[in-house]
Amino acid sequence: MTREPQKEFFEEFKEEKGKIKKIAEKVAWGRKRHSVNVPAENIVFLVIILMMSVVIAFALGVERGKRLISVVPEAQIVEYKEESKEPDPVADQVSLETKPEAEPGAAEKTIMKENEPPYTIQLIAYKQKAVAEKEKNKLLNKQREAFIIPSGDWYQVCAGNYASVKDAESRLKEFSKDYKGCFVRKK
Repeated sequence: MTREPQKEFFEEFKEEKGKIKKIAEKVAWGRKRHSVNVPAENIVFLVIILMMSVVIAFALGVERGKRLISVVPEAQIVEYKEESKEPDPVADQVSLETKPEAEPGAAEKTIMKENEPPYTIQLIAYKQKAVAEKEKNKLLNKQREAFIIPSGDWYQVCAGNYASVKDAESRLKEFSKDYKGCFVRKK
């Protein structure tokens, strides 16, 4: 059994290459194929950094929002407040002449008359009377019945007089397009 020598290690067995092949090898020798090898630890580290930066950006945005909301004038902040106390029917039937003059806003309070419907739709409540008056006048200009019910520090803008809750709820859908959170209430 004879062995053949490995011809690629010996000069005398190498094949003569043409000039074009030699030039192509010299040009290709300077070029290496580059591939990016990134370890998995680096990818995990980059993902963690990205997530932390998103959380920090969100927190900074929340803080900026808090600062901006504290600068907004009180007239632009609208809060909804539902009365928890039921009106006293006996006190509501008392006329304005018998009401004490010392009570603030006594002339503006809606006094229920004997034949007046007991339900209305509360559209919105404001802390400033001037803003509530402006909203009431806007409704009156649209040919809608509107009035203000003062309650403590709040001025509640209401619309309509209804004999039953069903009647009021039928109109509630119409008002809820413009006033989110409006509701039917007793006067």
